Amino acid sequence: MAKCLSVAALAVGILLATPAEAHSPKMPQMVDVRTAQAAKVSAQKQLHVFGWGRSQWGCLKELWTNESNWRPDARNKTAVTVVRNGKKVQVHAGGIPQILGLDPKTPVHKQVRLGLTYIDSRYGSPCNALRFWDTNFWY
Repeated sequence: MAKCLSVAALAVGILLATPAEAHSPKMPQMVDVRTAQAAKVSAQKQLHVFGWGRSQWGCLKELWTNESNWRPDARNKTAVTVVRNGKKVQVHAGGIPQILGLDPKTPVHKQVRLGLTYIDSRYGSPCNALRFWDTNFWY
């Protein structure tokens, strides 16, 4: 599992260090309302940007309900050790998608975009990510 977390941490580090515009087409302007319902609305608006239809919505809804119950301020209490700049550091999974190192104070629409970008780059779709989660209880 440590190897998988290292790969995930690396992928997240790349996502967080690279401007979002490099990952996806221009995203719609969104107001940052910090509620689970606002997060769901934001996700539904952003699904099409990744080429996913409504068929992926049910999988994403279940995946992020399992991860954070769509709470923007969610933060995993258990830290994971990752290597950054040659040093071991402890990071927590945060936000709606529970991405390692994601600050829960990040605006909701950005949390959603980062989560969808991660899902796209690693699994190809929310349903593929959910299938992995169903077996491993993480994605």
